Amino acid sequence: MKRKLDYKNLFMLIIIVVIGILLLTMRTRISEAIISGLSVCGNVLIPSLFPFMMLSSFAVKSVVFGSITRVSAPFMKKIFSLPAECFPCLFFGFTGGYPVGASMVSQLYESGKITRNDALHLLSFCVNAGPAFVVTAVGEMILGSETAGVIILASVCLASVITGLLFALFKRKTDREYKITSEKCSLSQSLAQAVSSSSGSIVSVCAWVLAFSAISAVISSFIKNETAQLLYSAFSEITTGVASAAEFGGIPLVSAAVSFGGICVMCQLIPAIKKCGVKVCEYLAYRIVNAVLSFFTAKIILLFVPVSVNVFAEIEAQPWSYTAVSSAILLIMCAVLIFDISAGQNKSLRIYDITG
Repeated sequence: MKRKLDYKNLFMLIIIVVIGILLLTMRTRISEAIISGLSVCGNVLIPSLFPFMMLSSFAVKSVVFGSITRVSAPFMKKIFSLPAECFPCLFFGFTGGYPVGASMVSQLYESGKITRNDALHLLSFCVNAGPAFVVTAVGEMILGSETAGVIILASVCLASVITGLLFALFKRKTDREYKITSEKCSLSQSLAQAVSSSSGSIVSVCAWVLAFSAISAVISSFIKNETAQLLYSAFSEITTGVASAAEFGGIPLVSAAVSFGGICVMCQLIPAIKKCGVKVCEYLAYRIVNAVLSFFTAKIILLFVPVSVNVFAEIEAQPWSYTAVSSAILLIMCAVLIFDISAGQNKSLRIYDITG
């Protein structure tokens, strides 16, 4: 046992030394990659993801969605075998972008509203790319066709729904009776907790983007085969790999890559996945299932709606995650918050109730 442990430590020491040498010899390339990653974080990820993260967290921690969850209870239970509290996660998971769905699942699990099996079920189909990224960035900007973006979005969403239904079909039944909880929490407390948790999540996302930018800069320099380079680019970092996927396999492969999300996105979601007690290999297995289903779903759709696309090498893909739709959703939630505060004021709301 001691020898095995020594060999393991020696192996890790060799890896650390090799990485250190690579960092020194390729410092210019790595520095440029990290600067590019910082630009993506500051100009795109934080402005587009943080509001949705905060909004979704607020929806989970407050009782604003209480009425909607009660109405959706029969639908969630009969169709997906999930408690009603999961409806906001389902909604934001299909509209907010990759990290939002996983973040909401971890918050539901930590609050005790769902079990580990429920969390795995949600993670299998509620972690998806936002419509803005798929239709606008992938469809219009990279493939030069809005119709192609719509087809990719439809295939990704259909694949996720099919995965969720299959999981529900074979889901192990439990004796737990789901009850819609109505924890009393002031709006100020819900907002403060939402901002705090969302800040931690966005920092984790940005840290992984920077780390993966440096790692990809090193790995890509050793890949000489063009086909291998295209496949690595397609499935490693989705925002820059869509063009490679389109060049190598057309719309079906782009759909598979978008559904898979990329290794970088998976690394961003690891903290949320582990909080739910779910193994990364389990999540990876369902991402692969989603990717395969998206590939064949896109092929079937293309039989009825043929689309020709153009991939321009000079176009640089940018990860968009916001449109008029997401802005409208944000405004609606703000209106709900204002009306809720107004209702509280009509009931002689006191100052210390506002401050929590």
